[in-house]
Amino acid sequence: MRISKLMRWGSVAILIRFLSAALGFGLIFVMSKWMTTTQFGHFGFAFSVATTVSLVTDLGQQRLILRSLAAYRERDRPDLMRAVLRYSMAKTAMGALLAVLIIFAFNAVSDMNASATAVALLSIGMLAADFQAHILRGLGSLVGSLVPREIVWRPIALGILALIGGGISILVDANAAIWVLALSLAFLTFIQFLFLTRPRWRAELTNFAKFEEPASGDEETISQSKAGWRASSMRLWAVSAMNSGILPFSVVVVGLFVSPAETGAFFAVVRIAAVIAFPLQGLNLLTSPLLARAYAANDRDRLQSVASFTALWSTAAALAGIAVLAFFGELLLGLLNQEFASSATTQLVVMCGFLIAAMCGSSGQLMNMTGHDREFLRILLIANPMGFASLILLSYLYGGLGAAFGLLILKASWNIWVVFWARRNLGIDPSVAAYLLPLKERAL
Repeated sequence: MRISKLMRWGSVAILIRFLSAALGFGLIFVMSKWMTTTQFGHFGFAFSVATTVSLVTDLGQQRLILRSLAAYRERDRPDLMRAVLRYSMAKTAMGALLAVLIIFAFNAVSDMNASATAVALLSIGMLAADFQAHILRGLGSLVGSLVPREIVWRPIALGILALIGGGISILVDANAAIWVLALSLAFLTFIQFLFLTRPRWRAELTNFAKFEEPASGDEETISQSKAGWRASSMRLWAVSAMNSGILPFSVVVVGLFVSPAETGAFFAVVRIAAVIAFPLQGLNLLTSPLLARAYAANDRDRLQSVASFTALWSTAAALAGIAVLAFFGELLLGLLNQEFASSATTQLVVMCGFLIAAMCGSSGQLMNMTGHDREFLRILLIANPMGFASLILLSYLYGGLGAAFGLLILKASWNIWVVFWARRNLGIDPSVAAYLLPLKERAL
């Protein structure tokens, strides 16, 4: 993909993520006005439980299906595309069952103040929506993968709540909000499957019809591939569990130690500060399959070009976001609830962690998309337990502010480590430093 095209689609990805951020802020803004401070805290806690569980029960299938479809498209292997889809769908169904068991078990020992059934349905909806989005991204459909959940879901849910409540000035409890979010997401995910995923999949296989037999020199069998999928799935699952669920998990941890009102404040802080992460997330949505395809083609220059592009633009966007939130962050928190404005310092600390991650670029995605998930897992197994311990201890001692420093430690430690590992072992620098100082000019 040429740089001009990469920039065009990168802009689209960032725009979608910023629209998602605006709608996400709109959701918590409206909920904070429709709920008491205590109910908003209950909502933030239950929503974070559903999000955390959905992220840690994907069994590694989202990254596996994205990487595999992108690589098999590059290699013209529709037979392996079909096989990996069947494999991942079966494993994702197992993950959905695991999500239900975890949520009901958690509710038995720690009351979520919301229906466990509703939280489980929301978690399964998130799991299914994310899995479907990764399929579409692997097939090259960026916009179709994002719009239903990132853009359409929240306005529909708020509209339903307003209709049920009889207007826009209503009182909603956490349980009703979780139910509406869960049901509306399930409906949208089904519609996305009918009108986007299934037609795209069929069209893709039609395009590859002439490649029913493996290409010359590519003799990998489905049985050989399955052995690799099983091993990769376990590693990718561990990576996902220790990485993707950090933010919602931090809200759950804080909620175990402080009052619902303080939990609501920290939930608001994380949701607003996360806008700094959206440019990198948006670019990763675009570039992850490109990294997989470049690596499958053994094109090191293309791999470095895509990684450097991600780092540069994610850093620039993160710096712009920090500048805005440094001036208006307290105001935004106050708009939600005047009691939340005192958490502005906590918000700045969380943002610093996101900035470091943005400067490290697509570090984690580079490891996953190039098949180095085993090495990535080793890094996370060393860095993240210390980070999680810091998060829990600091949350217990200092509440939301302590959790913010715990998040900073978590974000910074493994990202920086991965950058040094990639430079040393892949000859690729995924960080913004690759633009400032070419790798060959720097001592490792």
